[in-house]
Formats: sequence, structure tokens, C-alpha cells
Amino acid sequence: MATTTEDVRPALGRLGVRALLTVSAVLAAALVYLLFVTVGGYELRVPETPGSSVSRPMEFGEMVGAATIACFAGLAFLTVLERFTPKALTIWTVAAVLLYLATLPYLPGFRVMDRVIIVLMHTALAAVLILGLRRTAARPV
Repeated sequence: MATTTEDVRPALGRLGVRALLTVSAVLAAALVYLLFVTVGGYELRVPETPGSSVSRPMEFGEMVGAATIACFAGLAFLTVLERFTPKALTIWTVAAVLLYLATLPYLPGFRVMDRVIIVLMHTALAAVLILGLRRTAARPV
């Protein structure tokens, strides 16, 4: 019996795998939200405006919407970079990590537990998205 080694490609292709990864990243953040807010009964509150002392509840839909936009923007940025530079993966990874760090809740107006939950949501999303998209990135030949 002869065996051959072939390049096995996923049935979805790279774009399909990337789309699945972005959805998985959103689901990871949603899972954190659901565990703390829905199951745990905690009311996650965010400032009405940056730095405001007045807060409002963060709704599930707005969290999912913001996460989805951020994930697909990251995917689009990586895809565009890959067309124009062989250093796309490095540039994208640095930008993604910097954006992750910049969007953590540093400003006043957050309670401690609000900060913890938001950091956990950010971390879950970033871990899936950054590590996953790095694995699917086009490598320079």
C-alpha cells in the first residue's frame, strides 16, 4: 500500500477559517458576559461618556455588536496588509496587541468588578482572534 503526503487544506479555505475564528472570538467574549451578567446576576455598567461619573448598563447586543465590528475590522486590516507587505503578520500582531491594551478600561467611571469583567471579555476575544489569525496568516516565501 503506497502512501502519499499531500497538502491537506481545510474545506472552508483560509477566508472561511478566518471568518469562523472571528465569530469564535465574539462568542468567547459573549460567553464571559453571559457567565457574569446573565448567570451571575451582575449588572455590568459603563460610563455614559469617557471619564464620566454617570454610568449605564452595558447591554448584550451592544457588546456583541462592538466585538463583531472590532473582529471583522481586524480581519480586514490583516487581509489588506497581506496584499501590500511581506511583514503583514508582524505589523498586524503589534497593532492588534496595542489596540487590545489601549481599549482596556483605564479611564475613571468604572467600578472594580466592571473593569474585571471587561478585561476578561477583551482578553477572551483577543486571545482567540490574535492567536487564531496568526495561524492562518499568509507566510512570505
